[in-house]
This record gives sequence, structure tokens and C-alpha cells, in this order.
Amino acid sequence: MSKHIQDKGWFYTFLKFFVDWSVKSSYSKYQVEGQENVPSDGSVIWAANHTNALMDPMVILSSSSIRKVFVARADIFKKSWARKALTFLKVMPIYRIRDGFDAVKHNNESIAQATEVILDGVPFIIYPEATHRPKHSLLKLSKGIFHIAESAIAQSPEGKPVYIQPIGIEYGDYFRFRNTVLVRFGKPLNITEFMKENSSEPEPVLLLKLREILTASLAEQIVYIPDDEDYDAIWEYVKLKADNPDYYSKTLAQIESDGGEKLKGLLRIQAVDKHAVSEALALREENPDKARELFKKVDELRLWRIQNGISVYSIANEPDGLKLFLKFLVALIGAPYYMFCGLVGSIKWIPVILVLRGVKDDAFYNTARYGVRMALAIPALIIWSLVFFLVFNWKIAAVLLLLSLPSFKYLYDYGIFFRRFISDIRWKIKKRRAPERVL
Repeated sequence: MSKHIQDKGWFYTFLKFFVDWSVKSSYSKYQVEGQENVPSDGSVIWAANHTNALMDPMVILSSSSIRKVFVARADIFKKSWARKALTFLKVMPIYRIRDGFDAVKHNNESIAQATEVILDGVPFIIYPEATHRPKHSLLKLSKGIFHIAESAIAQSPEGKPVYIQPIGIEYGDYFRFRNTVLVRFGKPLNITEFMKENSSEPEPVLLLKLREILTASLAEQIVYIPDDEDYDAIWEYVKLKADNPDYYSKTLAQIESDGGEKLKGLLRIQAVDKHAVSEALALREENPDKARELFKKVDELRLWRIQNGISVYSIANEPDGLKLFLKFLVALIGAPYYMFCGLVGSIKWIPVILVLRGVKDDAFYNTARYGVRMALAIPALIIWSLVFFLVFNWKIAAVLLLLSLPSFKYLYDYGIFFRRFISDIRWKIKKRRAPERVL
């Protein structure tokens, strides 16, 4: 057994290959950007926004091959088996005020352990919001991350700085499996340098300034919307605008022209979304009355489409008759394989349904799907291999086995496509009864 949580372990290293594959195949697009921003001349604390329960550490874990140590709330460590399992997974506890004042006293031990990890050159990953919330926003950051940084600075060798590395995690959808995720590393914050430059300030002031700086840095890495009464309307406005092909192409061209570089993949979508947010916020600042009226109409449309089972994408990117017919053909052609995948994937999707019945927090849906899929991937492969090769000759069995490999992914991908197709039809039928469109 490893002496320290950050130590290498052959079994952990072996399992990580399987975990990384499972994480990346859980998304239709998994993209990591900005890793060149991670400093190599000092010790680093990684700080990320927290929106999607246990999938947040999973997508960061798979962002690179280097060792990492995570932190999680202390209450999940209560049972001895859970503590052993989490320690093996390189997760250590952090105590919060809600755990009780006596429990918080143990944080000195946690800070000491975190400091040891950081000074050993292993990234220590913390979610300073202290809880997850599926929103394009940020909660007030905890000061615990800065206490850990202070401890590391106090024990760091002369000339070796301590950094906080802001990381933004951007999901295409918080609740849909096989959607997209962008992991974006921002510019590191040199905490050692900041402390030296502001040494005359009292500690409470220093911590407040650091919290403001880190909050701003995290907000830069995501599509950030202020969490106020207009949040839902602004996000709806953003999707209505950004999912429109004309707006998307024109805005992206302008962004790339102004920035002087071509964006790729999910960075394009994020840039256009951020631009639409800035438009909405600028309108609210410059003309509050007009913005209030606009947001009211947008919100009315949002509530109406949800009640009628219509995707915002169907409204923003309404297909003409030809595209709708082509979608129908694709759905028809893909249906037989979908039914085959439903059969061979039943070993995984039936347990997923059963597990989800006990999940009360929607943010854990993808965590549950990921966990069940990873746990049953190898047993399902063994079972269907035996069935195919016992029932059919080896050539047919080999073909069926190959066709079964992407079954779970195809189930969700086809499901997303088919739901959107049905949404398009509903919009075509019901759009005349929809509230006034303002975009």
C-alpha cells in the first residue's frame, strides 16, 4: 500500500487507462484546452467550477496522464470501506462548517496533507464553490483554497512559487449523457508573488482580493451568467441566438477576425455563447426597460416550449421540409441497429434505469450512468461473447460482437437525434400557437 496518497501505484495506473476510455467515450465530444498554461516551475493547486457532481473530477482526471489528488466532502468518508476506496482513488476529505464545528477542526490535518501533496509536485484539485450546482454561474468561493496555498507557501523551498490554476468545465448539457464537455485551463495565478506584493495588507483583505481574482479567472473559462432573476431568460436568449446558424457563423467570423486566430471545436461554441451573453448583459445595462420586456417574452417562450416538449434548438435552427424529410430517413435507416443496440445494451441500460430511480439530485444522473456503464462494460462483453459464439458460427458471431461494441453509445446518440427530430415536428405543428417570438 502507498505510504502517501499521492504516491504512484501500479494497479491505480492500470485502472486509469480504462477509466480514461470510459470518461471520454461518455461524451460525443471531449476537448481539453490550455494545458500549456499549467506552470512547471512551482507547486500547483487546480481550482475548477463545480456543476456536474462526480463527473467533474472524472473529466479533469482524464485531461492528462499526470498524477492528481482530489478533495471531497468529509461526510462520504464515514464508512471504513468508503474511506479505503476513496483513498485508493486519491481522494482526501475536506470538512465544512455544515459538518459541525468539531469536524472543521480536522481541517488542519487536511491542510497539512494537501500541502504535502502540492510540495511533492502533484496537482491538488479542489472545487472552491464547495458544492455542485448545474448552472452557468459561480457560487461564492470558499477561502479554504487560499489557506492551503498559504500553508504551501510557508513550507515551499526558496524561489519555488505556489500557483492556483483556474480550470473551467463547460458541458453542452448537464443532464444528457453523451453530450459534450470542454475542459479549459486558464492562466495560472502566482499566489506567492501576490502575497509578497500585498504583504502590507491584513490577511482578511488579502483573502477577499484573492477570492475576487480567482472568481474572475474562473468566469473567463466558462460561459458565465450572473445568478440573478434574469438568469433563465438570459440563458434562453443565448441559445436562441447562438444555435441559429446565421448568427453563429457571422458572430464566429467576427470573433476570429478580432482575435486573429481560428478557434476549434467546442471553443467556437463557447465563444459564440459568451458573445451572446455579453449582448444580453449590455442591453440590460444600457436599456433596462427594453431588456426587461425582452427577457419577459423570452421566458414566456421558454416555459411554453418546455410544456410542449420542444427543444430550443428546434426553434433557433428550424429545419425546412427537405431537412425534416432527410432526418426522417436517417431515423428510419438507423432504427434496426438501434433495436439491436437496445437488446445487447440492456445489460447496462436496465441497471441504469433502476439506479436512476434512487437518484434524487438530477446532477448525479450522468455520474450514475457513467458508473454503471464502467462497472458493467467488461461483464457485458463477456456475456455477449459467450452468447454469440455459442449460438452462431464464428464469422457471424465476430460480426455481431463488433456491432455490439458501440451499442451503449449509439443508444444515447440515436436517442438524442430522435428526440430532436420529434421536437422539430412538434415545433412545425405548434409554432403558430407559440408566444410571440422576439429574436
